[in-house]
Amino acid sequence: MTIRKDKIAFFEKSLFDFFRKAGREHLPWRKKKITAYEVWVAEVMLQQTQVSRVIGYYERFLKQFPIVQKLARVSWEEFLPYYEGLGYYTRGRNMLETAKKVVKDYGGKFPRDKKLLETLPGVGPYTAAAIMSFAYGDDHLAWDTNLRRVIGRFFFGTKNFASVIPAYEPESRSRVPPKVGRQSGMTLKKLEEQFSLPAKTLNAALMDFGSALCVGRPKCEACALRNRCVYYREKGRQETVSSQQSTRLPARQAKNKGEDKKQDWKNAQVYVFLHENHRKYFSSSKRQFRPFVLPSGYNTRSGIKKYFQEKYQLTLSVRPPYKKESIKGKQIFFVNAQILLGEPVFRVFPKKPGKEYNNGY
Repeated sequence: MTIRKDKIAFFEKSLFDFFRKAGREHLPWRKKKITAYEVWVAEVMLQQTQVSRVIGYYERFLKQFPIVQKLARVSWEEFLPYYEGLGYYTRGRNMLETAKKVVKDYGGKFPRDKKLLETLPGVGPYTAAAIMSFAYGDDHLAWDTNLRRVIGRFFFGTKNFASVIPAYEPESRSRVPPKVGRQSGMTLKKLEEQFSLPAKTLNAALMDFGSALCVGRPKCEACALRNRCVYYREKGRQETVSSQQSTRLPARQAKNKGEDKKQDWKNAQVYVFLHENHRKYFSSSKRQFRPFVLPSGYNTRSGIKKYFQEKYQLTLSVRPPYKKESIKGKQIFFVNAQILLGEPVFRVFPKKPGKEYNNGY
């Protein structure tokens, strides 16, 4: 399968015009002479995290660890203050492992080889492609959510989106790029070869366009690509109307939402399921598994952190509540928390608690 050259040309010109006028050139990782190490730090931090949150972390991190050799020498305790708050702490541990491996195996320089990059802890096809593109200027498209969404919608439409450009498996689990358009025989590589813009420019432009206009609910009326976009022609107009209608809550749903607010969640208790990388869980009781039950004065994420720091000298990463229930007339938040620093002295249970632990307290 090939795409008409005039459509490719229109797509690239329109995209480049947008990028030239509205591209996010202010981002600290968009500087001209950027190292592979600096690209890698940005891409790891940006995984499942908003750009606005990452900027400050990125700048402080590179000020403390400007080169990979310095990062490779630090301990987890020295590393954590410059990462804590970004969440997904396995990413942080992988960063330390990767830094040590790059220094030991590659003399402190990230390899200019996509397959070798993918052997580094936590580096998958997307991150490897980003390093190859932004740091080394090689022609590799970094197939993140934005690229798949923009290219999939414009060239193939929503009906075939999932089968034409399926998502990569999570970076820590898969090293094999998926096939694209199984019925057409097209692969991601063949699709990449049809573009003429440098991959570094195309990647940046697509990322910015996908975050500004071609979002989950696309802003088609403001898009210069819409006249030749398959998605807009086939479904975009209908979905625009549907999304506007769906923003109005049915009367019954609105009533239920209001009733929920009347419940006294400000004074709710918290059941904290304390774990270490979800491999082992800690119990507040020595006889059987029990979550930690905190009084209402500690029912916020900062309150939970304060409670464990003051009582047990433990530093935690606390997730938002994954469930809330009324049990025997009491409002309860259920929260997962991970130990980052400190030595726990609790009894350990090897498996994640099941439903039998969530009720009856």
